[in-house]
Amino acid sequence: MPSPQTIAATEDFCERLKAMKRQESDYMIPDYLTPEWQARLVNTEVSNPPTHNNFDEPSSVSSSEPINSLWRDKICEWCYNLVDHYELARESVSVAMNIVDRYVSSRFITSQTYTLVAVAAIHIAIKLVSPWKLRMNHLLDLCAGKFTAGDIVSMELTLLSSLSWRVHPPSAVEFCTQLIDSSFTESTPHAIHDLQDMARYLTELAVCDYFFVTRKPSSVALASIMCALELTNNQIDPRDKDRFTSRVAQAALDVSDEEVIQCYKTLRVTYRKNVLVSNDEEAHDGEVGGRGHESPIGVGELADTPSKKRKRVQEDREGRLVTEHGEEIARFGPM
Repeated sequence: MPSPQTIAATEDFCERLKAMKRQESDYMIPDYLTPEWQARLVNTEVSNPPTHNNFDEPSSVSSSEPINSLWRDKICEWCYNLVDHYELARESVSVAMNIVDRYVSSRFITSQTYTLVAVAAIHIAIKLVSPWKLRMNHLLDLCAGKFTAGDIVSMELTLLSSLSWRVHPPSAVEFCTQLIDSSFTESTPHAIHDLQDMARYLTELAVCDYFFVTRKPSSVALASIMCALELTNNQIDPRDKDRFTSRVAQAALDVSDEEVIQCYKTLRVTYRKNVLVSNDEEAHDGEVGGRGHESPIGVGELADTPSKKRKRVQEDREGRLVTEHGEEIARFGPM
């Protein structure tokens, strides 16, 4: 019979997971890149232009190209490079992209405003998530004169107001942490560490892939753990696998749910593509252009998969942000 402490811990776990599940509904995002959705946003924006946005005039909105997933890919890549360079919490990117996605799903915006939204969102997310903060002058340096501090602060207030200050989304990595910490106790520390590391990495791949924007974080978390169990060569003690199954059921989650299965299948494909890109990095780095889409930031085209391995960045002698291979991480240059 379980001890009172075990029973209390299980009840506490279930309440936390159920609370996070309830919170998911407040942060769900529609498939806003469909032509129909974008056309509706254009009509709304031209008919009722917002008074707070000085960047997108009605004439520029009606003549602009709709945003696309490539813009999002590059913004996400840039955000991860930024937090890695300044050694900030990587979870900041997940929060920032949720803010970006929810905001742009409700209005039509041009590339310039999209860039400003992303800059303001990552600044908000870092202040919320990371124990270390990013100074405004460092952010302005990366913007290379494209925006002023006033622009960024004004957009931060616009985002907070538009989203009713709902900027604490439950993330897939939070669900993973709760599930792994409460389920995997019999396995070796090395095996648990490998599982945690792989699951976290898979959730980060999901952050960068538009496919997962409309999926629940809990579904992404379950899919990530399932994939991680396979990719770590089943090092986990069988008793922990049984406990994981039990914890999932106790939290009213379902590994057989259709959305979880879709996430699981897509993550497996995304991971394989990422491994191929990582193993053939130089070849992929040479594939510049070819998509015909305008980019919201001044960086070269990425490989076809948005899950390209994120490289650690550092400053060279001239103060540029560069990868370990000497490739410059572009700042926000002119459009």
